[in-house]
Amino acid sequence: MLLSLCTLLLAPTRLLLALRRLVARLGLAVAVVAMGVAYGLWGLWVLLRQGPRRTFWWRVRDRPPPGLADGTFGEHRHLHLKQGWGHQVPPAPPGQCHHHHHHHHLPPPRFCWRHLLQEFGTRYRVVALDLRGYGASEKPPGRDSYRMEVLLEDIRQVIEILGTPNGQSEVTAATGATAASPKCILVGHDWGGVLAWELAASHPTMVEKLVIMDAPSRAVMEDFTTCHPSQLLRSSYIFFFQLPWLPELLLSLADFELLKTILTGPWTGIQNPTQRLTEQEVDAYLYSLSQPGGLTPTIHSYRNLF
Repeated sequence: MLLSLCTLLLAPTRLLLALRRLVARLGLAVAVVAMGVAYGLWGLWVLLRQGPRRTFWWRVRDRPPPGLADGTFGEHRHLHLKQGWGHQVPPAPPGQCHHHHHHHHLPPPRFCWRHLLQEFGTRYRVVALDLRGYGASEKPPGRDSYRMEVLLEDIRQVIEILGTPNGQSEVTAATGATAASPKCILVGHDWGGVLAWELAASHPTMVEKLVIMDAPSRAVMEDFTTCHPSQLLRSSYIFFFQLPWLPELLLSLADFELLKTILTGPWTGIQNPTQRLTEQEVDAYLYSLSQPGGLTPTIHSYRNLF
């Protein structure tokens, strides 16, 4: 009797939750289709403007541009993890704080941090990571290989490996005390910031300080988007990335014209004329993406968001 009464009282709540899920799914489907049409029209415009030959051609960058893999911004090494490997730069003298940069964004992440590597590299042990699917890191096939819990485990392992050299616990330079677990100063931007929020929440003992740029936590993102509909427009690419194969096709059109526009255009590029990306730096961003199959792994992370 009591159980039946509780079930009856909970029925309206369950109905509202089911209705909310249905509305969310319908909204997502509408946004995905709308963004697919919008970006598809852009692709059609490129086709009409440049013709089929130039539109469906892109250049595979055979050699890394200067600064990407020549040691200009630090030493390049590979870490072999239980479920993949990360690319990191550079090691620094022992005893310094670990300043762990993490960034997950469509351009290759490690190169994005080049100026900060030089700025902080003299005082900290600075590590810029290519997560799985990016840059020189492993690119396992399949969408499931890029689920959030898998990416978080990659980062956790990297901190653990770099924070416990030779399998020993770290010793804090100021106090001489043995740390209970490896720690880092974790810095994340954009999608990397979302991952940084999640890692700090799930493994707080591993994060000494957390620096987030341009990324809310997932806990507040839904409410913020509801109150600020313009954010949906700014995040339109996320809905576009939910589609199969079309994002890879449109992003690679005319030798990655869309990405070049995002990186150097008057609205989305660097506004200071003296600091705008050079052609060589743009090629550094496009180097790994231009390799056969280089785009799909970077998009799979977004495809797992919903």
